[in-house]
Amino acid sequence: MLPCVEGGIGHVSRTATLARALRRIEPTVEISYVLDTVRLRPVNREMTVQMGYEPHMLPPITRENRAAVTRAAFGGADVIVDDTARYLFPLRAEVPDAAWVSIPIPPVGDELFGDWPLMKQMDAIIWAYAPLVARPPELSLVEEKIVTTGPFLDLAAVPDKREARMRAGMAEGTQVILYAVRGFPFGREFGSLVLRSLYLAVEAMQQDAGRNVQLWLLAVQDADDLRAVLQLPGGWPDWVRLQGVVPQSDALMQIRAADVVIGEGTSTMHEAAALGTPMVLLPGPISETLLVAEALAREDAAQVFRPDGIDQHGVLAALRRVLDASEATSAMASRALSLVTGGGGVEAGARLVLDVTRRRKAGVVPSAI
Repeated sequence: MLPCVEGGIGHVSRTATLARALRRIEPTVEISYVLDTVRLRPVNREMTVQMGYEPHMLPPITRENRAAVTRAAFGGADVIVDDTARYLFPLRAEVPDAAWVSIPIPPVGDELFGDWPLMKQMDAIIWAYAPLVARPPELSLVEEKIVTTGPFLDLAAVPDKREARMRAGMAEGTQVILYAVRGFPFGREFGSLVLRSLYLAVEAMQQDAGRNVQLWLLAVQDADDLRAVLQLPGGWPDWVRLQGVVPQSDALMQIRAADVVIGEGTSTMHEAAALGTPMVLLPGPISETLLVAEALAREDAAQVFRPDGIDQHGVLAALRRVLDASEATSAMASRALSLVTGGGGVEAGARLVLDVTRRRKAGVVPSAI
């Protein structure tokens, strides 16, 4: 597994979901993770370890070390699965017998068009998005390689909401707003804006009569850094709970248990929708997250803000709407659930990876340009 490491931890969780599905279908499968140190955000290494994998760290590649480094990382692989890490595809020249499957995201800039010569040589390309997100037209250049699976979701072991709240320690009568900070994957300026707007909104809600609301922050790496962003002179108030990077099973349980999930990245949006938890979306300013959030907004399936429209007053109003309008909120969550489920999902992705591996071993290779 070769996940994107300059983005959020959703790339690691998506590949880990695929890894679990592969092991369910074929228990003899062995999974290894390779992380590119050149682009690495430390939270992604921590997340990989939390998933149960000690990753191989790919050092900077030079002409002199290229062959040795590539063979050390990929020499035993039957298939390499990259999640938005196509830029490393040329290393395949050193391990030509390995199959290669790529999971792209909607274009950040125009790289899906720019990368089509690489994608043309993949064994397969997985489009892991719900039908409400149309495939970009430029992917027609590699149409014959693409398999649409829908989002990778592995939720069978997540308890129901009542049990999830009990396990997570959410007291009865408490309204919990959940936000995974994750080291500001969409940049410090945007992440600081989101954190400040959310914190000030929840702080204002402390004055609402009869309301007991808490803000739970996940994937916190440096609590003092967050305090500096928020300009908090002392310690954290008792209505804030901070946690580090937790195993995916715990994160999913907390998403189910929460009253509201704050969504920045696509994986969080998919997971919260599939778990039936209402969402307030503050999507990161890249095309992937904006496309998913805007599609959910069109269907009235979440409260959604544009990146340039985020402030504490708007977030406060959105949170109050979600928490106080129970019937409308329930209908909104039901629409979100219907929009992200129903495809082949991760099981289809896993079966494709296994089939590609068998075909590659049988000598059936993709056409190259």
